[in-house]
Amino acid sequence: MPLEDILKKIEEEAELKKKRILEEARAKASAQLERAQKEIEEEAEQLLSKRRREIELEVQRKIAEARLTGKNEIGKVKYNVWEKLHQELVEAFIKKVEAKEEEWCRDFLVSQVVSGDEEVWMAPREAEILGNGFLKKLNQEKGFSLRFGGVAKDLERGFLLKRGGMVVDLSFISVVEDYIRKNEGKISALLFED
Repeated sequence: MPLEDILKKIEEEAELKKKRILEEARAKASAQLERAQKEIEEEAEQLLSKRRREIELEVQRKIAEARLTGKNEIGKVKYNVWEKLHQELVEAFIKKVEAKEEEWCRDFLVSQVVSGDEEVWMAPREAEILGNGFLKKLNQEKGFSLRFGGVAKDLERGFLLKRGGMVVDLSFISVVEDYIRKNEGKISALLFED
């Protein structure tokens, strides 16, 4: 075989090899490009999904925060209404007592006396209005042996009843608070039903 034919054959084989190498390189590059594009799309989807979850969590947190703030505001309003009601009940109760003070105080003390031998301390206002004569009259009417203990200067309105080392708070405020405690459910239902 002549040299030219051998060279031509070598050139053709080299050309075929070159084409095959280029085709394989293109196929590899195309496959790598497809893989890279697929990976980029998957990463983008993961990033979008992660960001979507973060945003959803942030929205849920803000909603929960807003609800809590709303509940706190409602709680403050309810507390203020409750305090105002408490104050108004005390005032209304005292006005009611003052309308028939001696009669009301007599009935009230009689309902609290256990042995009839207690010591009665009066708030300054009750001591001034009713005085020691009030107990003498009550003792005569009911056959009690109640004693006047003195003026309870720390007591705004009402009485303290001492019996056997125990002191019973009969202040008008404690009477109203006791009433509120016993009827708290009913009062709350009336005020805050929803």
